[in-house]
Amino acid sequence: MLSSKLPRTSPATEQVLINDDLFFQILLRLPIRSLLRFKSVSKRWLSLISNPNFSHRRTISHHPNPTPSGIFFPRPTPKSPPFDFINFTTNPSRPPFESPHFADDKHGFLILQSCNGLFLCSTYNGNYSTRDFYIHNPTTNHHTKLPYLQVGAVFGLNLAFDPLRSSDYKVICVRYSDAYTDTFQIEMYSSVTGPWRPVQGVFSAPLSMRFDSGVYWNNAVHWISTSENSLYFDLREEKVHDLPMPGVPDGQEQRRVKYFGTCGGNLNLIEIYEAQEMELNVYQMQDDHCGWFVRYRVDLRGVSVVFPEMIPSEDDADLGLFPKFSVAAVVEGIEEASVVLEVDGKIVRVNVESGRFERLGEIEKGGCSSQLPLAVGFGRIDAFLYIESLASV
Repeated sequence: MLSSKLPRTSPATEQVLINDDLFFQILLRLPIRSLLRFKSVSKRWLSLISNPNFSHRRTISHHPNPTPSGIFFPRPTPKSPPFDFINFTTNPSRPPFESPHFADDKHGFLILQSCNGLFLCSTYNGNYSTRDFYIHNPTTNHHTKLPYLQVGAVFGLNLAFDPLRSSDYKVICVRYSDAYTDTFQIEMYSSVTGPWRPVQGVFSAPLSMRFDSGVYWNNAVHWISTSENSLYFDLREEKVHDLPMPGVPDGQEQRRVKYFGTCGGNLNLIEIYEAQEMELNVYQMQDDHCGWFVRYRVDLRGVSVVFPEMIPSEDDADLGLFPKFSVAAVVEGIEEASVVLEVDGKIVRVNVESGRFERLGEIEKGGCSSQLPLAVGFGRIDAFLYIESLASV
């Protein structure tokens, strides 16, 4: 019930408030920040807005691929807050959180992945098999703890969530097989069906496969290898398939991946093989997984004039220490597409069509990897896109 201290409502307004279907339609059109405030109006409003069906309906009724409103970068040393937050919006606001506090967390935490508004997090202690894992919604500041993993060598966990398909999320765990040497097996957790269960069966993969850096797109989790074939796991079939990749140029011993991620409903890949290259080819995967095509060519020459530190020296070029910048994200959605770069701690957004750029802010240098040491040929910076979401966890 509304407070008696509020102004008296008109008969027409009262009819709207007591009609669940009509009121539901009005709520669907409100921004998420308003909906979060309205949860405290009454138990009825809280129940309507917290219903997973409401979140799913709102996602479908709004733009299916919302533009991220910001990006998180982990800081290199434990401190408060443990992240730098760069806002993408024209009206900068505070980060959605400074540090989530999990009830039994004594060691600090890591963000391992972001996926369509949800974060996969873990405690900071030990290896994968000894950590606690959480699914966290940074918008609502709600979280849930995942069941414990079985003891054994775990190579990576990957979050799979698509609010257009379902309010259900899944977590994919890749570990060594118990049956055969140098083979792997997959276990999957579902927010609907519950505990970890084995899927796929035993499979082989090169040791260079980055199971800790999987990317969810098109109902599949994708993994990159820097030296051999790459793979993807189809969640509908529950099977592993080969992932075709662009050819490695002659004279190169391995793949030089500088970005692998998704945004705006597309799977994107950037590789850099030339030290002085100031034009990025942004590849996108075809929907049927049959191959890649160049979606954007991004001219960085104007950026390099203002930020000359992104041009490698001759010595760095000879040693293969290039590029001198990182690709944090390829951002697509409602607005124009852009590439977000990190140049010596400075965050720069570059329009993919015009090459226009702007400096968004600065982060603490040295926060490149909060998980495992970067493999040679896989030079990425840990960056986690923030998308507002009402998804229940």
